[in-house]
Amino acid sequence: RAEVARRKQRLTSLFKTIDGTDLSGELISHYSRYLCILTSGFVEQSVKELVTEYCRKRSSEPIQRYVGSQLKKLRNIDSEKLKQLIESFSVEWWREISEKYPDQLESIGSIATVRNNVSHGGDTGITMSTMLRYFNDACILMDKLSEVFDPE
Repeated sequence: RAEVARRKQRLTSLFKTIDGTDLSGELISHYSRYLCILTSGFVEQSVKELVTEYCRKRSSEPIQRYVGSQLKKLRNIDSEKLKQLIESFSVEWWREISEKYPDQLESIGSIATVRNNVSHGGDTGITMSTMLRYFNDACILMDKLSEVFDPE
């Protein structure tokens, strides 16, 4: 949970730094794509960290190793991959998240799509305001996953 909060704070600071500057539209567009890639990494690393910590506290060493090996294969998380992962722990957890956070899940999917387009040289047309909304939605969802996988 602390690591998720640290990553979130670092990205929040970066968004504020870039958003507060007087840059050309082209540079803002490049930064928006860059921030999308960082946000995708934030989601991926946060999910992996939360699941790893959950298993560390509740599982034997062989189970922890198995989960760790499965998490290494998890990349570019979208709502479908997140669903599969969460349902493997609890169908009820996923039901609650999908009912209460549909907009945030949609943003996670959009982040993954834009990230793929950027990484393959495509044009995305992502704006800073859209990217900021996606990031805020990702933060809301990571906060909820923190509550689920690492309750205080």
